[in-house]
Amino acid sequence: MAITLIVADEPDGLAPKGLAGDLPPQCRVVAPDDLLDGHDLPKSDAASGVTVVNLCRDQRPLSFGYYVSLIAEARGYAAIPTAADLADQADDRLVRSRHAPVDRALAALRRQGQRLVLPRRLFVALGRCNKPHLQEVAEAAYEAFGLPLMTLQIDPIRLQLLQAVAEPLAGLDPRQQRLLRAALERLAGPPPTPRPFRRAPRLAVLVNPDDPLPPSKPGTIVRLRDVASSMGIDTECLGHRDLPRLGGFDALLIRETTALQAPSYIFAETAAQLGLPAIDDPVSILRCCNKVFLHERLKAEGVPQPRTLAVRADTLAAAGEALGFPLVLKVPDGACSRGVVRVDTPAELPVAGRRLLRRSRLILAQEYLYTDFDWRIGVLAGQPLFACRYGMVRGHWQIFRHAGDGSSEEGATEPVPLDAVPPEVLSAALAAAALIGTGLYGVDLKETAQGPVVIEVNDNPNIDVGLEDACLGDALYERLLLHFLERIEAGEDRAAAPARAAGSIW
Repeated sequence: MAITLIVADEPDGLAPKGLAGDLPPQCRVVAPDDLLDGHDLPKSDAASGVTVVNLCRDQRPLSFGYYVSLIAEARGYAAIPTAADLADQADDRLVRSRHAPVDRALAALRRQGQRLVLPRRLFVALGRCNKPHLQEVAEAAYEAFGLPLMTLQIDPIRLQLLQAVAEPLAGLDPRQQRLLRAALERLAGPPPTPRPFRRAPRLAVLVNPDDPLPPSKPGTIVRLRDVASSMGIDTECLGHRDLPRLGGFDALLIRETTALQAPSYIFAETAAQLGLPAIDDPVSILRCCNKVFLHERLKAEGVPQPRTLAVRADTLAAAGEALGFPLVLKVPDGACSRGVVRVDTPAELPVAGRRLLRRSRLILAQEYLYTDFDWRIGVLAGQPLFACRYGMVRGHWQIFRHAGDGSSEEGATEPVPLDAVPPEVLSAALAAAALIGTGLYGVDLKETAQGPVVIEVNDNPNIDVGLEDACLGDALYERLLLHFLERIEAGEDRAAAPARAAGSIW
């Protein structure tokens, strides 16, 4: 039986409001801590039938409410809203881009030729509203923003959406509570609208000359463009100001460092809205840029990883007792060894922990495993693409060492033919990458006496001439470009594009 978990900050407070007591038996109300800690929740083998409705008050990126959706998805549950929906809410440009389908639904009312008195505010619960003639507007807003509870502020004269505001559960009046209760029984949304496909193979490559550690250096981009030209593919490098031009291409390859609330993520999300195949896609960026998601996903599927705990301020000391010292603390969104701290003694733990917890309400504590190198296995569409050993910086315990003046030192890279990689390392890498998606990933692993363990899965992995491409040469770029061509020809990305991508969004 399908299960709906309603996550609320004060679950006991729902009963007096007349909501929890009347819910269907398959609905359960739980607190955020219960979901984050996995207390008395469905096991992973039943996850396909679980939907998490996140009604937490604070859903800003890296808040507890944000982690409710992120960890739910990591465990294989369906999350409302998704972590991507919440990440997009933090960027005004992405929020504005989602107004268009609501405006079209409002404009359709005028075309019906009816004399309608529109409200200035419309409450929407899981895509439902209390005004039948505005149901299509409510559904369009739910599809666009993904927020379970929101109020639409409407200009009734111009028939335009002014703002979509998330509503807290605690502020609902009895009528709104009844609407939410009815909507929980449906949990349905409109199907996506297919888009027509344009066949000219044009690849946009996003680069940033100011990126201090780009995943591909300029010489590598030149090699990629030369190989693409030989295959009849037109490539063009885009910068941050070229976002309005993205709709004129068939696919997007991001070759700058990715992060949420960064131009790279906005490009990826816009590509998804337009139905363009993208590496990296926004879901992969969101998942790989949060190590808490990776930990939960690996744990749920039994992929080996170092002993790891997701900790809050009140569980930091217990993590030290459980893992021993030294241990490693990681912020969820760190990259290139940034936001990763080794803690050698119990006395250092509260100081280091408090500093990192200012960036995120959850951080990772992980057992310290030193090796002379990390394996990096490049995976494309579920198949190994390249392998390297990334050596530690001399006299340091990481592959990067960052100085206070902003400079960085990097360990040596040793390319390795795929047939020389231990089979168990390849197997673990492919299993980990499959939990993220079907794009391009770099899986980092360490070999231990108990076998390989996955350290993390990276979107946007490094590919550079003479390093990652040393074994395959031009064949590496050909495989990457053929992957794009196959997706363009199949048209699946355009068919899956959200309805909001039907027109220009900028």
